Amino acid sequence: MNTNEIPRKANPRLGRIKQLSHFLKLLFWIYFVVLGLALAAGQVVMPIHVGHQAFGSLREIPAGLKIYEAFRCALYLLAVVVFYRLLNLYEKGIIFSAENVSHIRRLGELAVFYGVVTACLPVFESGGIPWPILPMNILFSPWLIVGCLTIIIAWIMDEGRKIQEEQELTV
Repeated sequence: MNTNEIPRKANPRLGRIKQLSHFLKLLFWIYFVVLGLALAAGQVVMPIHVGHQAFGSLREIPAGLKIYEAFRCALYLLAVVVFYRLLNLYEKGIIFSAENVSHIRRLGELAVFYGVVTACLPVFESGGIPWPILPMNILFSPWLIVGCLTIIIAWIMDEGRKIQEEQELTV
């Protein structure tokens, strides 16, 4: 048995963590199946909104905004994959491990990058850098703040994990 894995009978709180992780994984699958079926059926809502602009079709969207949206969607999907992998660990009962800390830190980093990319939308819309607005958008982005808090939580979990490992070695 893995030293980071705690038997379910030993801790009822772990059972709740496992159940909630399983439930969230099911919601993920339902969400992506429904979304996939809606896209396959052509039920995309028209007009298409990118930033503060609306377009009638994909062809009308400028190349810069398409790149922006592709990058933003890629960050979002990466975060979904990392979160799903974290839920897999929780469902197995692995709570304090280096892999968990790595996933949580990666989620924080992706949130920071998402915040920076989202704040840079005016650059792609106007084609120029709006000087006083861009740095303020980045600094006051809620994604930046949440990402930094998530990274701090990952650091704290890593310290707790190290303390737990040291405690297991003491007699």
